[in-house]
Amino acid sequence: MIDIHSHILPAIDDGSRNLDMTLSMLHMSAVSGVTDIIATPHVNRGGHVPSWQEIEEKTAQVAEAAKRAHLPIHIYSGAEIELNGDVLRFLKEGSWDYCLAGSPYILLELTDQSQSDMAERLIYELQLRGFQPVLAHVERYEQLMNHPDVLISWAKKGILLQCNIGSFTGYFGHHLQQHVEDLYRNHMVHFLGSDGHRTEFRTTDMREGHDALRNLQQKQHNQQDLWLETTQNASRILNHRVLYPDVPDYWQVKKKGLWQRLFGS
Repeated sequence: MIDIHSHILPAIDDGSRNLDMTLSMLHMSAVSGVTDIIATPHVNRGGHVPSWQEIEEKTAQVAEAAKRAHLPIHIYSGAEIELNGDVLRFLKEGSWDYCLAGSPYILLELTDQSQSDMAERLIYELQLRGFQPVLAHVERYEQLMNHPDVLISWAKKGILLQCNIGSFTGYFGHHLQQHVEDLYRNHMVHFLGSDGHRTEFRTTDMREGHDALRNLQQKQHNQQDLWLETTQNASRILNHRVLYPDVPDYWQVKKKGLWQRLFGS
């Protein structure tokens, strides 16, 4: 597994508090089958934009510490960038600063206040500058999940979608679990991430999520091995190759059970 979304860098955002916690988080990742992980600290949240140099230096420090601790995991630099007009100021054409693992792929976060039409215009401008947009934890965005036709339209325009593996376990609540199951049913999950923040909660341990994916595959009688497929997709980020996923023409709704069909509830 390649974890493309994590907050493992120490003392830079609301993630890891210190290097010891970071190493514990990396140990959790490794034992859950993660071979590669991208550090994606928050950028532009509340207007705070840590320098790319700081992110790269911290990533190098963590990689060296992990090597000394004999942790079998590769660590790359990146960022999770809040999408608003400021991104056009510090994301420059021809520069892959704040991108994932030195590639053109860039992880973008919407907010509850993000308007779909405005977000789409900003993303399009980033695409014109050569960036490949990836939407972080798309299952959280009600403004998109309530309008799946918009989501499909975005995907057809080259916007890729990442989900948090914890959403498949119900960690973030039944509502988000329903969202990721709908996305899975429609083959609209391109990448997975732990979105790991700490060792006590929202961890980088993906084992329970892996089990949830296997159970979901059996439940939906779906042949899609999402763990394997998203790992293969993420390898394209590390190898700086373009991903062209198949996008459905329409949104497939969940079939109602017998009780729901008889009584409408």
